[in-house]
Amino acid sequence: MDFFRRQDWDIVGKASLWLGISAVLIVFGTVWWATHGLNLGIDFTGGVLLRYQLDRPLGGDRAEEEQFISQVRDLLERDNLGNSQIQISGNNQIFIRIPELEVEEAGGEEQRKALEQKLHSDLGELLGEKYGKVTIIGREKVGPIVGKQLRNKALVALILGSVLILIFITIRYEFRFAVAAIIALIHDVLILIGAMAVLQVELDSSFVAALLTVIGYSINDTVVIFDRIRENRKLRRGAPFDQVVNASLLQTMSRSINTSVTTLFTLTALYGWGGVTIKGFALALMVGIATGAYSSIFTASPVLVLWHRRATAGEPSAAARPARPTTVRRRTEPVEEADVADQEEPLEEAEGEEAKVERVSAQETIRQAEAKAREEKRETRRSRRKKKKSKGSKKRY
Repeated sequence: MDFFRRQDWDIVGKASLWLGISAVLIVFGTVWWATHGLNLGIDFTGGVLLRYQLDRPLGGDRAEEEQFISQVRDLLERDNLGNSQIQISGNNQIFIRIPELEVEEAGGEEQRKALEQKLHSDLGELLGEKYGKVTIIGREKVGPIVGKQLRNKALVALILGSVLILIFITIRYEFRFAVAAIIALIHDVLILIGAMAVLQVELDSSFVAALLTVIGYSINDTVVIFDRIRENRKLRRGAPFDQVVNASLLQTMSRSINTSVTTLFTLTALYGWGGVTIKGFALALMVGIATGAYSSIFTASPVLVLWHRRATAGEPSAAARPARPTTVRRRTEPVEEADVADQEEPLEEAEGEEAKVERVSAQETIRQAEAKAREEKRETRRSRRKKKKSKGSKKRY
């Protein structure tokens, strides 16, 4: 799809607009997060573990286990315990982890016991005909899986990963490229957490996995764009940095959009038909991947351009620099063959043509870069042929 390559959109010229949109979304999500908080699940808050045993075990068939878990989950949803976790152990034991928040809302020890007794009797009615008597064999209070220590370790790992990304991109490209990539990652994390706070989706341990997946996905997309910027800078050494970045964005935009849309198709199907327990994970990935695609195009690259403008504010522009000898020859050759009347053009018209030459559009930048790349490939093939011919002539002698 070469649609974007044929366009002449000035993406980096509207850097303030894209960064303004990101700032509004981040501020809104952060304020909502601070005022309303996140809907943390059992993995973060802890709860009560109820263990039951069946007289007749399950057959061990995967389909039967899935149907069994689905029936138990429907029962828990009717008792307002849909956030619970269900696990089968040894084909004849059921572990049900109930959120502690639900127990506290029951209002006292007596009502808590009544809630657990009702759940026990409901399980007996649902499963008794096929699996026999359902016996409760244990009850214990459990702490959060994602405790304070694990959260601190995850935060340290996130900071360490960001530092390693910073070092790698600095070595591979430049320091400003690394800073722009880290800013894009922070942008993705804050918008994702803000979206989860606004939507009040229940978060469990899978949210941590989704967050790390989004970070990896986003940095990959950003590095692809940075790589194209580096290639185009080599091909168009005389072109302004803004135009090179804008052309690189148009060249890679098809790839970024195609990759993100195809991934979102899969995640949409996962969200719709993947079951209740995986909806939060799928939704977090959908929001994060869409945000990562946006930040790679409209956050990282504009930050890079703004940094370059600030760093080169005191330097002379490309238009003010003296022209190269090759450029002078190109302009003087037609003059030598032209008539005397053509040489006496008005000064204003010559200045207008010179301004048109200096302003190269994004589409023209792409065309010239591709033409130069093709010419370099031809030169490489010619040099290889010459080397082969020279080796063949030496062997003859």
